[in-house]
Amino acid sequence: MDQIAAPSNSAVRKCLICGSRTSSCHLGVDACRACTVFYRRAKTRKLYACRSNTRRCGIEAEGGISCKRCRFDRFERILKESGAKEMLDFSQSEEREQSPVVAVPTAPTPVTSPFASSSSPSTEQLTSSVSSAVTPVSPSLRRERRLLEQCKLYYRILSSMRRTCELSSRPDAPHPLEMNEQECPIQPATFHALNRATKIALSAVLEFAGSMFPEFTQFSREEKWNLAVSFFYRYQGLDSCYRAEKMWPNDLDKSFGSFTCYWDHEAVEGFFDGCTQFDDNTIKEATKFMHQVIDLIGRPARLAISRANPDNEEFHAVLMILFWFTDGTQLRDEIVQIGERYRGAVLQELHAYYREELGMSDYATRVGELFMLILHFEKNKDIKEHFEICRMLGVFNDDTFMYQLQKDSAS
Repeated sequence: MDQIAAPSNSAVRKCLICGSRTSSCHLGVDACRACTVFYRRAKTRKLYACRSNTRRCGIEAEGGISCKRCRFDRFERILKESGAKEMLDFSQSEEREQSPVVAVPTAPTPVTSPFASSSSPSTEQLTSSVSSAVTPVSPSLRRERRLLEQCKLYYRILSSMRRTCELSSRPDAPHPLEMNEQECPIQPATFHALNRATKIALSAVLEFAGSMFPEFTQFSREEKWNLAVSFFYRYQGLDSCYRAEKMWPNDLDKSFGSFTCYWDHEAVEGFFDGCTQFDDNTIKEATKFMHQVIDLIGRPARLAISRANPDNEEFHAVLMILFWFTDGTQLRDEIVQIGERYRGAVLQELHAYYREELGMSDYATRVGELFMLILHFEKNKDIKEHFEICRMLGVFNDDTFMYQLQKDSAS
């Protein structure tokens, strides 16, 4: 198998519109000043006509887009896909209103079984649910940031569930007094431990979703599973690197493979210990590939977290936005609309946090950096390809839960 070169530590920013180098972020995305000025002016003028009449003109070999219409369309599309357009629209509406209304969900309904419902609710039921979940609050309650506070609570419960279940499932399970956050023993990841941990994580994610978002309990079994699996890849990558940055800030090759197991080049060498079902050649090839995955996926993800350096409030905001980042997931329009409402509410709370607690008046660049972080962890195609290659090497079969999961997310 060809060796995959590890990426450089230095991040080279390129304008997402024209491909030229840029040292700054404009309108919440990596866009050069020239394209930003062009976009602002074009917004106030009559739309240009496409030079090729196809609306598909690309970046030229020497850089730039000569077609003004396609340059404008590309900027619009990137703003929308990144989520920065939602942030900009909110900022503009906020400027027009003297007393903006902050939309936040009410207290969630506890969930005992994430698969309790097997039928899809009607459009009226879903609309009613959103209306009751997202309600205006008075100015005196504006500082509470209920969504962020609720996310902190349910994230702690999610983490506690994963930690306790993973430790209890170990053959050498620690004493219950050692299963707390401070004394939690972290071990190198192994094949069997990771397979068990994936099941535990999915169960915890389903409970988190049902508690955090009341509407989730009304979705059909299939809709719940599709949302949970799609979120799992994003959440696992974000959470793994965020926690690793706190524990091992100077070791970018190290991250969490599960809640209580870590990945690095040394751990990979013992990943298949005790796996007598694999022959030596299979283990050798799979181990070689996993070293490359650490360099190709793990290190860039750690670098993305290190560059953005989200604080606690920002981390939970990103977590909620990633849950409702439904692009590529087959969902009903009503569910997509619920996601849009939640993303908007999270952005409002984030804006309030910057203004009221941090005293920031100009935070567009910071929000843009967070959206670039979201886009990094939204892309889970590389992880899925990793699982598929492991199956081809004979490491995973169709009954391996980790492989079943990536097949579900791809379907």
